[in-house]
Amino acid sequence: MARTQPPVIKFKAAHEVVFSSEENRVAFFGGRDVSVFSFPEFKPMFVVHPIAHPSHIDFSPDGRRLVVKSTSGRTIILDAQTGKTLKDFHNQKEGEGSAALFSSCGHYIVSVSWDGLLSVRNSATTEMVFSHIHTGGILGDLTTPRDRRFFVYSVGYIPPSDSEPPSPETVILRPWPIRSGECRELGQRWPFIGALQVSPSGRLLAVIHGAPLKTMEIYDIEQSQVVASRAVQFGGTKMSIGWSPDEKLLAINGDEKCFVLEMPKLTVRNEFAMRLPCYMGFSPTSKFIAVGSWRTSFIIPFDCLPKFAKSMNVAKKI
Repeated sequence: MARTQPPVIKFKAAHEVVFSSEENRVAFFGGRDVSVFSFPEFKPMFVVHPIAHPSHIDFSPDGRRLVVKSTSGRTIILDAQTGKTLKDFHNQKEGEGSAALFSSCGHYIVSVSWDGLLSVRNSATTEMVFSHIHTGGILGDLTTPRDRRFFVYSVGYIPPSDSEPPSPETVILRPWPIRSGECRELGQRWPFIGALQVSPSGRLLAVIHGAPLKTMEIYDIEQSQVVASRAVQFGGTKMSIGWSPDEKLLAINGDEKCFVLEMPKLTVRNEFAMRLPCYMGFSPTSKFIAVGSWRTSFIIPFDCLPKFAKSMNVAKKI
């Protein structure tokens, strides 16, 4: 008997979509709520409003907890089964920033802020166990490979005057566990970084940059060189980069469009219209791809993506 193909899942606005490592749960937020559904059945487990203006979310490696960060910087830990708030860091004075991510052991939370703070907190006690201030710096786009053996983030600086352009941003790699003095500045700098994402193996780094944002580059961390580049037109909504687990594909959202690009030359494999896209990411097995938008979001079986793309492109023309 032929196996039934899972249907495309359509749901509400989702600014970020994450899968548990076992791919049996999916979490997302849009507006005020944080939602967790069983997967692939997509049955609701809970919908909660534990924090104002959620902006980032991450599953713990064992899938039992979620860390949620708000636009104020406030960070909380939720039970991924019930939605109960387990810990509140009460750290909203740190200010807005990029993601808060679990360490490989799940005992710590790594976070960065636009006020230049890199912090590591104990997820059970909320105690800050490490901090470093990049004086005058704006930290963005915290990312980590699959095994979370290091963390990467960008550092930008405001120019001295309006008449001077900002300096290209540096990208910092910090091995885990994070310690003072143990870090590496990548050899390449990029102007106006809009998004960056390290590949699952940790070998490659995808960077979207420019003013306007129109260039995507792949940087080989081991060889310290750019190995691929592509021009892409980006819009005004949030940008994201999603690597497939085997690193053969990347998913990105552009200006009212979404793309799946093939490595190593970043050729377009799939392209489809999307209203106000803000997130794209693969599931841990790459059997599914999540597309988040400010309007309507989707989780698509990857084998169904060509048919889905065609339907979206036809609908755009009507």
